[in-house]
Amino acid sequence: MSGKHRYIWLGVMLILCAVSIGAGTYLWQQNSRSAVNTKSKSAKTVTKAVRQDRGKSKEEILAMTLDRAATTTEGQPLEQELTNDKFIGSALIIKHGKVVFNNGVGDADTTTHRRNGPTTLFQIGSIQKAVTAVALAQLAASGKLSLDDPVGKYLTGIKTGDQVTLRMMVAMRSGFSLRKYQPTVMDDANIIQWSIANLTYLPQDNYAYQAVNYVLLAGVIEKVAGRSYEQQVKNNIFDRLNLKHTGFLPAMLTDPERAITYTGPAANPYQTAIGEPAVWYNRELGTGNVYTSTGDLYRLLRGIDTGKVLPLSTLKTLRNRNDGVYNAGIYNHADFYSTNGVVAGQMASTAISHDGQNAVILLSNYNSHALNLHDLAVHLFSELG
Repeated sequence: MSGKHRYIWLGVMLILCAVSIGAGTYLWQQNSRSAVNTKSKSAKTVTKAVRQDRGKSKEEILAMTLDRAATTTEGQPLEQELTNDKFIGSALIIKHGKVVFNNGVGDADTTTHRRNGPTTLFQIGSIQKAVTAVALAQLAASGKLSLDDPVGKYLTGIKTGDQVTLRMMVAMRSGFSLRKYQPTVMDDANIIQWSIANLTYLPQDNYAYQAVNYVLLAGVIEKVAGRSYEQQVKNNIFDRLNLKHTGFLPAMLTDPERAITYTGPAANPYQTAIGEPAVWYNRELGTGNVYTSTGDLYRLLRGIDTGKVLPLSTLKTLRNRNDGVYNAGIYNHADFYSTNGVVAGQMASTAISHDGQNAVILLSNYNSHALNLHDLAVHLFSELG
């Protein structure tokens, strides 16, 4: 290669190197700016969250986090316990007034691979009885009835209607039982009449868990309030507590946040999806046709506990036991209370301290006979300290 050509080639190489260095510098600057912008946005988000929290009580700050997914270091061992116990559903765990776990385990809909989460909707089954008891007590607080009234004052056709009080029904000590399941879909009035016509009578004052007590109490509520049970509860409890993820079936069945119920062995828990015929939820008037999310269930129970829908003096009269024996929809203990519900293959259990600082809310869409969800909720609660 001649000297002239060598200089030309060297010049071309120098130009290429300069272009490469310039391009690399430009890309580095762009990446640096992007990183700075990302950090700036993160800082702004944190600053905004801090500003939103200023001037708010701890309870208000807690309420703001109930619909947000969260797993803290303290919550990780609890999540592992849920997984080890083959739990599928959503869980909200609060320790010392702060959310330590708020997330889903497993699928809400395995066909679309939609995961369970804080706003997934589940049926709460018999936990609704606690709501019915409160709706009844609201009428007592307003002087429209007394818990010591005989049920026959409001519903006719009950053989022991002049002996059994509303309070006895609230505590499952009426002696009422149903001889068979309601066979077809009916309106509320006919559900009540059918239930009365199909009552059997066990010894009174002995505890016997029979859902028909709360079906009939729903009938009393409708009679005294002059409107449907659903409307009474929605207006006087759900709306007053600003519950956005709570309602009555069948609305949940078409909601995109709904959890589909599954059953199958532990090795294949999504083996079979369980449908829900209309009669299954229709016959649960007052006793098991409500759905909600984990956060809303905590809001609902704490709203009741703190006197937002019922005077605390009336609530104390309603829940007049602290020995763990069932009464008014809950199992009340000295330092906490628990609830439990099972309907259409879905399970719900809670354990909450009386001050609300510690809580376990479990909602499951896995129909597993191997898992006692209530025991699991109480066990996790005991670990919160």
